[in-house]
Amino acid sequence: MVGLVKQKDHALPDPPSDSQAVNAAQIIQAREQDEKEKAALNETLQRNAQSGARVMEFDENATPEQKAALAKKAADQIKPLPGLQIGPGAKDQPTGMTSDIGGKHVDATLDLTDVDKASKLEGQAGDGKNLPGAIPAGQATSTLPEWYQVGWTGVAHRMKGLAPGQAVSTEEQVHLDLISTFLSDAYYGFFWYNGAVIAIAILATYFATRFGGGFFSLVVIGAFCSTYYNTSMRRTRQRARDDLTRELAKKKMMSEHETADWINHFLSRFWLIYEPVLSATIIQTVDQILVAQCPAFLDSIRMTTFTLGTKAPRIDQVRTFPQTDDDVVMMDWKFSFTPNDTADLTVRQAAQKINPKIVLTVRLGRGVVGAGMPILVEDISFVGNMRIKMKLMSNFPHIQIVDVSFMEPPLFDYVLKPIGGNTFGFDIGNIPGLSDFIQGQVHANLGPMMYNPNVFTINLEELLSGTPLDTACGVLQVTIWSARNLKAVKLGGGTPDPYVNISIDNKETLAKTRTKKSTANPHFKDTHFVLLNNLNGMLTFSLMDFNEHRPDSNIGQAAFELKELEGEAEHENLSTPVMLDGKERGQVQYSLSYYPVIKPEVGEDGQPKPLPETRSGVVRLTLHQAKELDKRSGFVGELNPKARIKVNGQKVKDTPVVKRTNSPIFEMPTEFLVTDRGKAVVTVEILDDRDLRADPVVAYLSVKLDDLLAAKEKQQDWFPLKNSKLGRIRMSAEWKPVLMSGSMNGGSGYSPAIGVVKFWMKKATDVKNVEAVMGGKSDPYVQVKIRGQAMDGSTIVNNNLNPEWNEILYCPVHNLREKITVEVMDYQNSGKDRTLGTVELNVSELATEKGDVDGRYKYASTGRKTRADKIHLGRGLYKGEIFFDCEFLPGVNLAGVEFSGAGNEAAQKAKVADDSDDSSSLSSSDDEVVAEPAGKGAAAPTATNGATKGHSKNQESITSMASMATAETSATTDTVKKREDGVSMSKEELLSQQSGVIAFNVLSGTLPPNKKNAQLEVLFDDGYWPAYTTEKGRSQHCTWDEVGESTVRELDWSRFLLKLRTGDSDEDVFAEFAGNTKDVLEKTLDGPFEFKLKSSAGVNVATVQLACRYIPVDVHIEPVESVNNQGYLRVDVIKARNLRAADRGNRSDPYITFSLNGERLGKSKVVKKTLNPDFNENLGEFQVPSRVAAEAIVEAFDWDQVGTPDKLGQCRVDLAELEPFEPFEKTYPLEGKGSTEKSEVTLRFVFRPEFVTNRERKGTSLSRTFTSGVAGVGRLGAGGVKGVAQGGVAVGKAGFGVGKGVVGGVGKGVGKGVGGVGSLLRSGHKSNGSVSNGTEAPIMEEGAGGEMVGATQAFGSGTEGLPTSSSFGVPMPTSAETGAYHLAHDAVSTTHLAGKANDGSSMMENDEGTPTKSRKSRIHNPFKRHN
Repeated sequence: MVGLVKQKDHALPDPPSDSQAVNAAQIIQAREQDEKEKAALNETLQRNAQSGARVMEFDENATPEQKAALAKKAADQIKPLPGLQIGPGAKDQPTGMTSDIGGKHVDATLDLTDVDKASKLEGQAGDGKNLPGAIPAGQATSTLPEWYQVGWTGVAHRMKGLAPGQAVSTEEQVHLDLISTFLSDAYYGFFWYNGAVIAIAILATYFATRFGGGFFSLVVIGAFCSTYYNTSMRRTRQRARDDLTRELAKKKMMSEHETADWINHFLSRFWLIYEPVLSATIIQTVDQILVAQCPAFLDSIRMTTFTLGTKAPRIDQVRTFPQTDDDVVMMDWKFSFTPNDTADLTVRQAAQKINPKIVLTVRLGRGVVGAGMPILVEDISFVGNMRIKMKLMSNFPHIQIVDVSFMEPPLFDYVLKPIGGNTFGFDIGNIPGLSDFIQGQVHANLGPMMYNPNVFTINLEELLSGTPLDTACGVLQVTIWSARNLKAVKLGGGTPDPYVNISIDNKETLAKTRTKKSTANPHFKDTHFVLLNNLNGMLTFSLMDFNEHRPDSNIGQAAFELKELEGEAEHENLSTPVMLDGKERGQVQYSLSYYPVIKPEVGEDGQPKPLPETRSGVVRLTLHQAKELDKRSGFVGELNPKARIKVNGQKVKDTPVVKRTNSPIFEMPTEFLVTDRGKAVVTVEILDDRDLRADPVVAYLSVKLDDLLAAKEKQQDWFPLKNSKLGRIRMSAEWKPVLMSGSMNGGSGYSPAIGVVKFWMKKATDVKNVEAVMGGKSDPYVQVKIRGQAMDGSTIVNNNLNPEWNEILYCPVHNLREKITVEVMDYQNSGKDRTLGTVELNVSELATEKGDVDGRYKYASTGRKTRADKIHLGRGLYKGEIFFDCEFLPGVNLAGVEFSGAGNEAAQKAKVADDSDDSSSLSSSDDEVVAEPAGKGAAAPTATNGATKGHSKNQESITSMASMATAETSATTDTVKKREDGVSMSKEELLSQQSGVIAFNVLSGTLPPNKKNAQLEVLFDDGYWPAYTTEKGRSQHCTWDEVGESTVRELDWSRFLLKLRTGDSDEDVFAEFAGNTKDVLEKTLDGPFEFKLKSSAGVNVATVQLACRYIPVDVHIEPVESVNNQGYLRVDVIKARNLRAADRGNRSDPYITFSLNGERLGKSKVVKKTLNPDFNENLGEFQVPSRVAAEAIVEAFDWDQVGTPDKLGQCRVDLAELEPFEPFEKTYPLEGKGSTEKSEVTLRFVFRPEFVTNRERKGTSLSRTFTSGVAGVGRLGAGGVKGVAQGGVAVGKAGFGVGKGVVGGVGKGVGKGVGGVGSLLRSGHKSNGSVSNGTEAPIMEEGAGGEMVGATQAFGSGTEGLPTSSSFGVPMPTSAETGAYHLAHDAVSTTHLAGKANDGSSMMENDEGTPTKSRKSRIHNPFKRHN
């Protein structure tokens, strides 16, 4: 329909001549005339707009350029409505799988409360509780009316005069006929029949002679008796032969294997059960075909009766051919189906036998004027000798191909009564020559198909593959951009009118593009979705040339192998030649995006694990039936209803028309793609088919997809219809999640955390041993999960079935309905870790809603709970017990904690095609022939007139996916709804909060071309377990749009790491970024920030874009979990005094050792012949996993050249009293064996807090990757600590430090003076007894900007001092070096670093990508309170 243009120009009367006077009355009259014309025009345009026309309005004073710009801007409004069919190619247009992309907002007309009411009226109480007679939710509705005669049971009911479905007991069945009423089974048989005949013959002879019948009457009676006798004897002999054959066959069954009587015996029992089901299936299948193919001159054709009788088919004999291939089975079967042969039946079985019968009811006329005429086929029989050849395979259904052929023409018989039915019908087989003619035609048609040597092949593998949703492997998004240099194939030449058909293996057309007029270089820019069941075929693009009055011509074909989608899901801007008869006929350009369905993983118990919640997926909607629709006004009253399914206002599919009923049964499934489940609304409209007139909408409903799926889980599927008094519809939906960016944990669907649950993991006892077969024990650790995502985990306890962890874990929670899963896992060096059982915990047990006055906290804790739960293995089995405490810690009710996300991937790509098509949308050379969907500003059809214009009978209207010219996604147009309630905090206030939940939205990234399938890991602090791992990338420019969370305990000390990996091992990590969590937050709180990830060579190889949110939580840090509780301890031995004399000459040769947790880590040099040695030696720097639990012992020994050293005493060191970064010197008395009362040793300790990991894990151990120890704790590279007294060793820049303006309140001298720890970065030396991991020099990340420098560059070089941190992977200096400390060096180092610290900035703050302003950081020490 051409859009009407509303003009504001109106004719005015001719201006008066100079000689005429223009009076005011004429001007007023002209203006009134203008207003009337305007009103009339507006009324006409409004009426046209209501009828479906596109009405545009231009300013009469606008220039042509302005009008053209306005027309281009409102191009969507001048396009036809979605239901219109315009021009060539619009008819029967396949559009692929419909999606919600480009849909509009639709308000739901009902909710779950309405569904519950309607379902309870139909007997569905919910949760599987149904009243007697109610149809279970999701079960298919029988589409057959009750009066249909289905199977032998239906025909038998009709013969006995019973109502359909009426049950009859055994006692009642006896009295259904006269003979059975008065005679029992003992007097009911052939012997008594014969006796009755003799008695009747005698009585008939008596009465015939008594009343003068004469000799002729005796002849008549004798003829009847003789005929009966002959027939009876023939049947008796036949039965005797059958009995003998049957008995002999039974004996042969014991010894021979080539008999089929065993299966015949089975079929005779099974047939009575299976035949009604088979008949119902045949009726449903054939009836739908007859309805769809009904000629126009008939009202309807329905199969109203179908039965194959009560006598089962029979396999008379079987011959097997063993000399075949191993995967081939070949047999000859003599098959017979002779239900009319009653010789082998008893009298009662013969009396109750039902013969095959088929009735087609052809209805002539219309409505009440019409009448039905039955066509009857009965008494069917068939006998044939078939050869069956089966080829086997390993996959289901294990029989790949079946070849069937008749060794000789089969014999068949039937009775056909086309007129009159069973009462007055005449068998046309009695017409001379007709029966032979029909049999000849059957043999002539079947002979070339399946008479030997011809075979009829059935491919069971292909037949059973089908297209159910459960077998779908993914959704393919196909964007066809253009074609080039197409060769014309028209008769007589000319430019082609091309379009593209999309199919799999060149079979059924799945989607079709728009037709372009008269161009050899068309621009399509169409996007379609195709549901794939496997990746074994070829995606075929058939270029067609549209012809107006004859079949379209084939220009050529292009193909793409679907197998390539397994390795690479994204294929952009492909160009494939179009081939025809081995010649190139042009090129087609297209892009492919494959979105695989998410298949459930199988757990240890063999049961599938729950699928993750996703926003994107495929919906399989089954429309079962409707009930009690409002009657049509008028004489008839009955409707001809059909249903139309829509998603977000876009048409998906129409059901076939069901004639003359107000309770139609549709039973039609359909699939469509949903990219945003939360915003999808399904609409079902019931239309009354009016033939040539418009079809009005008599009832409709709109329901949210979430409510539709929730009703299915509740096992309710009845929905009330709007605009109908009692009307309701039954439908069910199935959700199949599809892996798209943002579909799982998407940014726009993020729900802010309400707090965290703190776990004190103590121990587990008697856990399952999954390594007993190998002679070992499980290596258990524990994880806390929420919604299937691991949030935190403990360390691994090796080879122990009673592990003790004594660790603190955190799990963010989002609402009181959530459940936390505590899962015990067994660590595997290779392969996936195995579960040892789970324990579930309800958040509602730990938290409750709180009515806070200031609104800072919405939830409150119910207190700390102590749990001792059995570990659940599944299937009701338990093994072991786990002990832990847990407590809910509320988070601040912060406003604005949402992410906008990156938008749906499929919708974004469709929008790219839309945007690229804008410039050519008004081009006359590429005029579109197919109608396109209306844009946002277009007038949409209402519920009552949606189909009034442009209605086309029995044709699929064009859906939104026919063309993506106006496709938009709500994710890109709708703004993210902000939480109006909650506390507002500035960035500075947020960054001052030391503990909380950090939520990070991984938006997108750029990967190396050879690393497209990489995964991104986000780690915090020690990086023992990843906080989040994304899905594999799909292309070089991938979009993830995934949200993860982690609990930050000490923000100033927290580290942030990103790793890109292609596998599980450390060698698969190819790019990393490391920085301070506080710096990362400062960069990402206001919006997305791009981080550069570098390789081990320091080269930028990838980028990742992140956005972060921070929710403060009041976490009371305990000493055992603080970063100050772990780190690296430097031990210096200064001197010892008053040692015991252990050698001759009242002297000793003393040396000092240092042991931590029972392991000797360091040993000093030996000082000869003295009781008061001066060592001044550094023993090394050692890893301290926990200062609280550490047992540090210093021992003195007397060295002996021969024999065991003599012990001179020992002392215990309390590491909890050490201040971070501050040298601590103290004299300890020596006690115990070998000591004296005055024996003592003077030691100096420097403790450097650092996140340490006391064990390496696969793929995540920081000490094994090339950024080991990166970024340090707090503000890295800050100033040092006050130097120590003369002659001592100062603590300076040790890979990080605490500088002025960065750390406050740590203790005296912080940021004022610096020792010489900077020299620790020297490499190439190793001290005796020192601890080092031996890794290469790391790369140090400077702040959050992504720039990386070498460690020596960051911290200077050329100075000597204390050994470096093992986390930096630099070897420690030897003992000779450590004895060469000089105060001059301390002064140099102090002066150098103090200059950096005194200006109030750290070394890193002036680098690129790092904040230049000074930012204070607070390091709290849980072991000592500072004033």
